[in-house]
This record gives sequence, structure tokens and C-alpha cells, in this order.
Amino acid sequence: MEKIISAGQMRKIYALAKERGMDNDLLHAHIQTLTEKESMKDLTTPEGIRVIESLEGKPSELKGQIKASYRQMQYIYGLMKQLGWVTDTGEPDTERLDRFLQSPKAGINLGSYKWLTKTKASKVIEALKSMTARTVAENGKCAACRTERSGI
Repeated sequence: MEKIISAGQMRKIYALAKERGMDNDLLHAHIQTLTEKESMKDLTTPEGIRVIESLEGKPSELKGQIKASYRQMQYIYGLMKQLGWVTDTGEPDTERLDRFLQSPKAGINLGSYKWLTKTKASKVIEALKSMTARTVAENGKCAACRTERSGI
């Protein structure tokens, strides 16, 4: 059996999270994404190291999972624009995307878009494509479009 996380590791995790402006809920969502454990007290020493490295911005694999690709994220941003999920400046509204990812209805259960893996990004893309198709079917056009479309 592996050693449980040390008090020093726990302090470092909380300090790094505070530096990054993460609240307790976001930190625990991040930990759950990385380790599939809900409580920091349940982490092993190697899992604590993985969490610390992720908060420090060091690249690491999430149990064999690979971070969402640049192309996947650009596709997600494009779908968000079609749905009208944009800020006043026309940029994708990442806060709205985060709320969508946290929504039980979406079924993604992720605290932030920044932690999307390739697999979860694919699920988000399919969900956003379905939402866009429904919007077109209901309104005859996408939310961000000015002209009617025959389909997507």
C-alpha cells in the first residue's frame, strides 16, 4: 500500500491553488479530474506529486489521458460562436463553457475547460453539435448567424 499524501504536500497544493485564484470547489474538481478521488486526504504520495505538478503547470499525463488538442479546442470555440456563447467582444465565453461542463445535464463533470482531455473534448464537441443542430431546426438559423441555413 502506498503512503498517503503528506501534510506538506497538502499545504503546497492549497498554496498553489490560492496563487492561481482557485476556490476550494474548483481545486477539488481538478483533483478529481486528475486522480478520480474526491478527497485530498485519500490521495497517495505520487498522486499528490501529480496534483502539485499540474498546478505548477508542468506537463503530465492524466492516467494515460492526453490533453485536448488545439484543433479540438478551436472546433469547440467555433461551435460556441454558432450557439451565441460569446462575450461582448465576440470571443468564446469560457465561463459559460465551464458552467456547461459542470452541469449534471451535460454529463461531462469537469470543473474547467482547461482540463479537457481528448476523450472529453470529443464528448463536448458532439454535445455542442447536437445543440447547434437543434437550434437550427427550431429557429431555421444558428444563434450567431444572420442568414437562414438549410442544415449543418
